[in-house]
Amino acid sequence: MGTPSESESAVPQRRGRGERAGLDRATILAAARTVDAAKLTMQGLADLLGVDRKALHHHVSGREALLELLAEDTFLARMSAVGIPDDASWKDACRIFADAMRRALVDSGPLMSHFRVSSQVTLASVRPAEIVLERMLAAGFDDDTAGRGLLLLTTVSVGFAREQLSASGADGHPHVRNFRDMLAHADADDLGALRRLDRRDFDAYGDEQFRFDIDAFLTAMSTYIP
Repeated sequence: MGTPSESESAVPQRRGRGERAGLDRATILAAARTVDAAKLTMQGLADLLGVDRKALHHHVSGREALLELLAEDTFLARMSAVGIPDDASWKDACRIFADAMRRALVDSGPLMSHFRVSSQVTLASVRPAEIVLERMLAAGFDDDTAGRGLLLLTTVSVGFAREQLSASGADGHPHVRNFRDMLAHADADDLGALRRLDRRDFDAYGDEQFRFDIDAFLTAMSTYIP
């Protein structure tokens, strides 16, 4: 048999199905991070890793599962880096936690719609939530109220992140476009207060609105302290 040419030997050797052990979660994620999420495919990732697509399927069931894995990894890495000072009050702990969660989701961009929480959650990534609960309990909240408060805070942060990402597109948030279209077709003497608000370029999806939302949450929660 002839000796392989230089061009042939330069081609990455594809691993067979029996070599699945050469892949793990960290290796798959590291490769996936180098590809635009919108262009990420199982075949493309397999080619990038130099493995058979079936070997990749042994670890990830399909593209949707791959995007969920990537979204979760991005979110958890950011939440693991959150620091809440030892002397932070329960209100400041809530503010830090909420803003970190919002930014972690917004920073994940298109991956946010694929975010799911699986068994890969790490102690470091949930530690900020534990600290929030600790500070709330120390402030006088009972267990149930603190837990419900943390759930509401999480719901507000996640919901706001989704709306903020929708508003970041070139055409802005579709709700704003629909609202302005409605104003344009309404009688000029109608909805005066809303028209004035719109003329002020009121930003419903920016930092100032988020701070307002969290302050409103904190004010309401304060009434539950005995």
